[in-house]
Amino acid sequence: MILSNYAIKFRTAVFVFIAVLVVAGTVSYVSLPREGTPDITIPYVFVTAFYEGTAPEEMEKLVTVQIEKQLNDVEGVKEIRSTSAENVSSLVVEFMAGEDIEQARQRVKDKVDLAKPDLPPDLDEPVVDAFNFSSDFPVYIFALSGTDDLDRLKILAEDLQDRLERLPGIRSADLAGTREREIRVEIDLPRMIAYRIPLGTAMGRIAQENVTVSAGNIEVEGDKFQVRIPGEFQRAAELREILLAERDGRPIYLSDIATVADTFKDLESISRLNGEPCVSVSLKKRSGINAVRLIAQVEEVLAGAGLPPDVRLTEVMDMSYYIDMMIRELESNVATGFLLVVAVLLVFLGLRNAVFVGLAIPFSMLTAFALMAVRGTTLNMIVLFSLVLAVGMLVDNAIVIVENIYRLRTEGLSRKEAARRGAGEVAWPVITSTLTTVVAFWPLTFWPDVMGQFMGFLPRTLIVVLTASLFVAMVINPAICSVFIQARPRDAKEKAHWFVAAYERVLRAALRHRVPVLLLGFAFLILSVQVYAWRDLGFELFPETDPRNATVDVKFPQGTSIERTDAELRAIEAKIARHPDVKFFLTTVGAQSSGMMYGGAAATHQGSIYLEFLEPADRQTNSLQVVDAIRTDVGVIPGAEVKVKVEEGGPPTGEPVSIEISGDDFDVLEQVAADVQRAIETVPGLVDLQSDLEKALPEIRFHVDRHRAALLGLDTAEIGRFLRMAI
Repeated sequence: MILSNYAIKFRTAVFVFIAVLVVAGTVSYVSLPREGTPDITIPYVFVTAFYEGTAPEEMEKLVTVQIEKQLNDVEGVKEIRSTSAENVSSLVVEFMAGEDIEQARQRVKDKVDLAKPDLPPDLDEPVVDAFNFSSDFPVYIFALSGTDDLDRLKILAEDLQDRLERLPGIRSADLAGTREREIRVEIDLPRMIAYRIPLGTAMGRIAQENVTVSAGNIEVEGDKFQVRIPGEFQRAAELREILLAERDGRPIYLSDIATVADTFKDLESISRLNGEPCVSVSLKKRSGINAVRLIAQVEEVLAGAGLPPDVRLTEVMDMSYYIDMMIRELESNVATGFLLVVAVLLVFLGLRNAVFVGLAIPFSMLTAFALMAVRGTTLNMIVLFSLVLAVGMLVDNAIVIVENIYRLRTEGLSRKEAARRGAGEVAWPVITSTLTTVVAFWPLTFWPDVMGQFMGFLPRTLIVVLTASLFVAMVINPAICSVFIQARPRDAKEKAHWFVAAYERVLRAALRHRVPVLLLGFAFLILSVQVYAWRDLGFELFPETDPRNATVDVKFPQGTSIERTDAELRAIEAKIARHPDVKFFLTTVGAQSSGMMYGGAAATHQGSIYLEFLEPADRQTNSLQVVDAIRTDVGVIPGAEVKVKVEEGGPPTGEPVSIEISGDDFDVLEQVAADVQRAIETVPGLVDLQSDLEKALPEIRFHVDRHRAALLGLDTAEIGRFLRMAI
């Protein structure tokens, strides 16, 4: 074999290459970013538009439909789904697998910009964003609690937020549980009418005065000055002095018709930790950053924060702990597999040959680590699982090469000649054997969609390390054997190993009875399939494991006050607190949690409780049983939908079964959905059966008398604008 011959001829260069490979592979392994799950981008672009005070039907007509019209001709789109709710329109644009998501996001944004002339002029700027598993999930969440003074907690949290966002790897630090400051102008309607001042005049004057204007530059005798009019209000008292009009020679100020107060916005969200008020901070990292190293830096910042003694900092979620634990477990499995393989080789090949063969494992993996660093791949559970799977296969090629070289050496050939002939004689069988394994995994690289991106790391890693093992067997092993292999001529005449002798007897018997052996093999194949089908064990992608956390989501009808939602969640908190295996629980009222992702539009009718369980060794029972007990304790809440979920091990996420009913009449759809729900609610194993059809907020409708309005010089649009402005 030409490659092996050159490796033997220039074996000094091969030894230098080995030294370089050890250094490069080790450095690559140490520097590879650690992730829990692979860094993949799902092919979805999300468009969200907020229009305060607008009913779902109007959101669909004024916003959703107008944006959909423009998105219909975007290239590469697989499907567009939209949801119109009170105040918000959400569109999900799914692209074909393999699309460059940043280019796709830009194409969608360009189309949304084209739709702006057809959208309401006072609509908030639509938000167009993509999603990434690595950078859009929080990697670390902590909460500040211990005092009822939320303003104080907010100040401390904002200080920590500023410090943490200075870290190079932090993408964002988001606060939850705080109240936003608000300067509130409350109009006294009778006084406004008495002074004959329209509401629009008062609002217009506030907007006109609260502005800073840059008026350009002025040159005076060779000097240049910038001209600015700083008019933004610094204190609430300044608003009271705004002149609105003059009546009967007397100036009318804003304070004459309104009360100006420095206060907070209406309560839209509440956060509690173990029943105490808290402010939580969620940290998201940049894509490709080592999460373990980044969180270590975060913990250093928090350790030096110098918080007051009455304020507690609670670590709600730390992905680095789970990532580090998972990687250490898998690394241990790789090391254990390596030792066991070498132990087997020692028994059958002897010490020196076992070392030569065993070197294939670290050399192949170091090669894979170096290539992964070049490609920018992260070290995650799928990659490490692939290495565990490959450990036993990496020595196959080396065993054949080394054993053949050893055989020729026992026959009296020199080390160099034995290495040359030994590698050449079995080169093509070794290459063919490796290729048959590689091509078996090759089709998995074409696995489509998000699942293909997620699981594609497995076949790619296996292909890389198996190809590396072939390179080691064809280049490195012959070069090493040409220098270090030893054998005595009498070794060739020694008695065969007892295991080999026993196998030879079994093999001879099988060859004498070929037909019965083949029939027996087919019988075992059919029997194994039948036994599995008989036991009806089912199929699933990720096995159900003992979860570390769970979430209780509660949703009331639209329009439910945050106080009522909060009261129900407090009752659930009391039930959760009775379970000793719960380490802590974080409650968020005003937004529904999806795993650990918080945010979105305020929703006073929704709330969630995130539960963290004790370490497995400290639990009194299985956490799945705790989840079932919590589901039973919470029970049914009249008028509300309750969902108790455990953490999910990987994609696909979401509900295991979804039934979609489509049509043009929402009333009919609601009735059909209710009938389907009643029909399947008795299916064994079903829990949290729910419909995603959400009742609209109760309405107060104003029907305009067009004739009387016209006599008064008004029209429907003007009356609508006035009501919108007033409310």
